[in-house]
Amino acid sequence: MQIAVLRKYSKKLLVFSFAIMLGFVSAAQPQSNNYATNDYFMKSSTVPGNDSAEIAEKKGSVTTGVGTALSKYGKANQLYVSMVDSLSRVLFRYPLIDSSGLNYAKEWVGTPNMGLRRPNYVIIHHTANNSCEATLQEFTTPGGREASAHYVICKDGTVHHMLNDLLRSHHAGDSKWGNNTDINSSSIGIELVNNGSQPYTEEQLNSLAILLDRLKTAYKIPAPNFIGHGDVAPTRKADPSSKFPWKEMSEKGFGLWWDDTTGVEVPENFDYLLGLRIIGYDISAPASVVAAFKRHFMKDGSGGSMNAAVRKIIYVLYRKYL
Repeated sequence: MQIAVLRKYSKKLLVFSFAIMLGFVSAAQPQSNNYATNDYFMKSSTVPGNDSAEIAEKKGSVTTGVGTALSKYGKANQLYVSMVDSLSRVLFRYPLIDSSGLNYAKEWVGTPNMGLRRPNYVIIHHTANNSCEATLQEFTTPGGREASAHYVICKDGTVHHMLNDLLRSHHAGDSKWGNNTDINSSSIGIELVNNGSQPYTEEQLNSLAILLDRLKTAYKIPAPNFIGHGDVAPTRKADPSSKFPWKEMSEKGFGLWWDDTTGVEVPENFDYLLGLRIIGYDISAPASVVAAFKRHFMKDGSGGSMNAAVRKIIYVLYRKYL
């Protein structure tokens, strides 16, 4: 039974994968040989996802135990396949038919020059618990908050890749960085199992560094775009906590850091809030954003109080973003 179910869904996944990678070549084959096959491979990422609970319910019940995954996650894995199947239907829903009154051409013309949108940010979280198992259970349960992440890294360094990098995870919530107000649609979310008050394990950080290097290379993510959940949602979140080694990660190319401030003179007219805004922070809640900055760049969890040392570091970093 399990093998039959796996075969059934494997065919759907295969069709969907080829449709994505080949850019619908079969429906839009060029008439000349000017295009190499590689031109049709995806050059960018993020498919906006719908909430999974309602879609999964419409598709009916599923049988547990699909594939070689642990049987207790069999149902969640099949729900994943159902979601992929539903997204493939969205991709094929062209030409569009709507009631907006647009003067559509009678003949549909589709372009093969396309790709999925690539993730441009990596957002690092902590789980606020000490259990990898509890985190996996939460992220595999439809309904409710429907929180998720692309990756979960357990304390022993085990990595769970829970969602394809090109799909949209529900990890950042209401957040903002620069002018980007939909972080989920342009980012990869990584959860580290940690309760928020402990040092991160060496095994976790080793796995994280390897993963970040792969993501940076694969998607050409700029070094400044490796940030924390608390950076993009400073009024709501504090992860990955002041225990996270941002300086060490920046030395590996993931995130920026400030240089020695000895001898640096901050201009009297320097507006530290403008500096934070240039770095990327949403400055609508000044105390919260200062607290987030100190947590990230000073390993200081003392809150949003300002002083000359904080102002100097903001100034040094701000100049890197100009």
